[in-house]
Amino acid sequence: MTSADGPPPVPNLEGLMIWASPGMVADVARTGAGTIAALTCVPSMTLHTRDQHPGAEAVDVIASTLLGHGFELLVAFDRATLLDLPVLPGWSAELAADGHRLHVTEPGGTRYDGNLGPAVPSGWNEALERRGLLVLLVASGVDLERPDRAASVDAARRAGNVVGAQIRIYRTD
Repeated sequence: MTSADGPPPVPNLEGLMIWASPGMVADVARTGAGTIAALTCVPSMTLHTRDQHPGAEAVDVIASTLLGHGFELLVAFDRATLLDLPVLPGWSAELAADGHRLHVTEPGGTRYDGNLGPAVPSGWNEALERRGLLVLLVASGVDLERPDRAASVDAARRAGNVVGAQIRIYRTD
């Protein structure tokens, strides 16, 4: 595709399956700010595009779309970087009273609606209550079934395949 062709069409991602894994980033420096609750989301498919120029790199269409919605490329997988991610206006998450069902919405509709299951780490709900924010990470090339999934997410981050933002969270009764 050349620049004369204009931008590529935005894909319809409605109905795309997303797997999610809740996690925590601890305050190892004990600065008093506490732990951060994060949700790593991995779409069931990846979609890449590139132009026809020699040496052009493939672009992750899902990550690119989210960057257009205010997400940022995750440059480091540490507490300070996560705290610095933008808070997206119009996005929110509702956590069910049982602390296991999460519904994430954005101005155009639902982005995630699922049961977090037994994988919710101890202290996750308390971290959400304390901060009122959820760090939302979207990654490609990550296997959430691996026991070392944090290393898998960090490898994807180093490859430029993780975007993140913070969203307001509310508990439902």
